[in-house]
Amino acid sequence: MSAIVGRRTLRRLLGGVAAFGTAVALLGGSGGTAQAEESDYRIRLDAELGLPLPGSKLQQPWFSAQLERPAGDTASRDYVFTYDFSEIADFVDVKVRSVDDDHCAIEGTKMICRETVQGEDIFIGVPELLAAKGSKNGQSGTLRVVGESEGITIQGASTLVRVGGPDLAAVRVDLKDRPAVGEVQRPRFAFANKGTLPAQGVLLALTTTRGMELARTAGNCEYADLRGPARTGFALCAFGGTFDPGSTYRINRGMELKTLERAYVDQLSYGFYEDTPAERERLRDGLTFTRGTGASVALEKVGAGTRSTDLYIWDNDGWYEPRAVNTADFQAVGDVAEGEKGETVTVDLGFRNNGPAWVTGGSGGDPRTVGGVQFTVPAGTRVTSYPKGCGGYSADGKNWIGDKPGAPVYRCMFGEFVLEDELHELPFELTIEKGVENSKGEIKVVSFYYGGHSRHDETPDNDKAAVVVNPKDVPPGDTTGGSTGGSSGGSATGGSTGGSSAGPVTGGSTGGPATGSANGGLAATGSSALVAGLGAAAAVVAGGVLFVAARRRRAVRRPL
Repeated sequence: MSAIVGRRTLRRLLGGVAAFGTAVALLGGSGGTAQAEESDYRIRLDAELGLPLPGSKLQQPWFSAQLERPAGDTASRDYVFTYDFSEIADFVDVKVRSVDDDHCAIEGTKMICRETVQGEDIFIGVPELLAAKGSKNGQSGTLRVVGESEGITIQGASTLVRVGGPDLAAVRVDLKDRPAVGEVQRPRFAFANKGTLPAQGVLLALTTTRGMELARTAGNCEYADLRGPARTGFALCAFGGTFDPGSTYRINRGMELKTLERAYVDQLSYGFYEDTPAERERLRDGLTFTRGTGASVALEKVGAGTRSTDLYIWDNDGWYEPRAVNTADFQAVGDVAEGEKGETVTVDLGFRNNGPAWVTGGSGGDPRTVGGVQFTVPAGTRVTSYPKGCGGYSADGKNWIGDKPGAPVYRCMFGEFVLEDELHELPFELTIEKGVENSKGEIKVVSFYYGGHSRHDETPDNDKAAVVVNPKDVPPGDTTGGSTGGSSGGSATGGSTGGSSAGPVTGGSTGGPATGSANGGLAATGSSALVAGLGAAAAVVAGGVLFVAARRRRAVRRPL
């Protein structure tokens, strides 16, 4: 029976929730069962599944399975997937999920699913598993699945199903809200086992953004550089031993965390996980690690926690988001051009962060735009081409009038972070419709950051710069909006007569009209500490946001 589009879409969403509950930001991975020899076609299951005890009011754990196919093989094919739950039938109730009941059925101690799927990485039907009445804490067995399809061999998979288990809940660390640049803090990370069974070995995962740095000294930790540009540092620490339910454990000494010169709003993410081969593989995710150079840190029992009869996977992580005592300097960059009536000229406008701080609008899973400019077009000229990611506005800059040339005002908003030495270049083509002399327009910084970019920018004099066509007695330096110092970046992606949003290096994008602000405070809560997204998540701002692509370079920009 063919799998309908709606069911397949829902299955992907459910699988996404499962990944959210167990993934590390920018370090996601699939925890499958290791195999000695792998077919080109294989089924992937979660390596282990813990079920809340009977009578639990907590939501049951999400459970997903994927069919992996060779790259490029997207042809439609009929499959039969058979789950064997004979080992767990005595203590687990097995049902067909409503989303799969059109193509799956229970036959004895097997669930058989017949479906037609296509694509390279497909979620397939899975049984719903509940701890049966009378089941005992710690009971476990194996769930197996095999697949068949004409002309190919499919590698099956298995997962350990257990009633009860550990629940490692991170304890919030006590750190300063406003650290000074160069300040070193020494957090002592801790967790409580709120589950029903001991944890045999624990992993501590730490992730930092670019304004923080972990000292790479703990001998039982491995350290890696992330791909960035927002998240840059990762540490994975292993602790042996048995960690009992109802108890709280804390590392025996602080781990050095330094606030760097480029810090402003940053994030330290921390999470505790049971130490299993599958968990290690998922967290390491192919990164290159180096071992810490000093003495190991250890976990010590510091008291009793609140014992729970439920497993809860959403409290493994915590995060710390300080706002360093630091500033950035957003600067508008103007230009001059000369031409006759009927000619088309180019003005190279821009937006620069002179540092020293980088600035991010991503916080707790609530990203928002950080940088942006508003360009008022010089009288007597008409915009005929403009960068992707910019949108046209009314003369007062308040009303979006669409993605088309000829608007009197354009706004260009950027992604959810601006690096400490970054320049966005915005080439606009202007057709001179009237004979004009000394026709002046303006480019100015218009983005607002947590109540206004003045929160971090203490040099407002360079927030505006002139854009002049056929200048008269105007020194070229007068168009820069202030000092031309600082590192510069590269140009935006090519000019466009459309307004489709670009894919910026500095963050994700969404189409639609730009807004003039991104007001609001830091979220107190949000995504788990190791959630994918801050580094390249799409910034969501009321009314939509337009972005412009940017790149960095070290050369000093020519004087205007």
